[in-house]
Amino acid sequence: MESKDGKISINDLEMAKKRSHKIMITDVSIKKVPLIKYREIPESEYLMLQDLVKEVLLVSKNDNDSNEVALTYSLDYRNLIAEGKEFMGVALGDEHSVDPCMNTVAYHLITTSIQCVVIVLHNHPSLSKFSLEDVKFFLNNGTVKMMVVVTNLGNISYLVKRENYNRKKAIEIYNYAVSVHNEGNNIHDYQKAAFYFLSNCHEANIVYEDR
Repeated sequence: MESKDGKISINDLEMAKKRSHKIMITDVSIKKVPLIKYREIPESEYLMLQDLVKEVLLVSKNDNDSNEVALTYSLDYRNLIAEGKEFMGVALGDEHSVDPCMNTVAYHLITTSIQCVVIVLHNHPSLSKFSLEDVKFFLNNGTVKMMVVVTNLGNISYLVKRENYNRKKAIEIYNYAVSVHNEGNNIHDYQKAAFYFLSNCHEANIVYEDR
């Protein structure tokens, strides 16, 4: 079901308790970011994605006290550059969350691009790489082709929509995961809820990989 603003109608998450201790970013974490062959993404993007993941960590380390950061860029960046337009936006968050759309360039890209990639830094590696809030953002924004999560230790996981992505099925899986989350009362329960979505999202033709 669509809401008045065009967003999908999906279950609301109850607020979880604040997460455990923050991990400070080190130069070693930045250097260890691997080159990943992302599925459903052109090979020509792999090196750029590696550099951008490192950039997210660097910005967080130098400018945001190792707190959360989100970088959004358009896969159509070559044409945007040729037209003299901005193709990348960076949003700074706090210790527990970040909203990519806080940055006006990122907001514009997400609302107008054909396909975007959003790279999000999470600084609590004790939790699942993807939170259900991340998944909600990924499903709510049709232009977001891929979402990459990097921890402060440099570990990467990602979700990417395949060509035959089934939005209705994805929402169904997400809503069940939210019900598991809302019935939980500890970190293990919240991890279990996120793990349910990540383990079953292939049924909606979403690729999940943890590298």
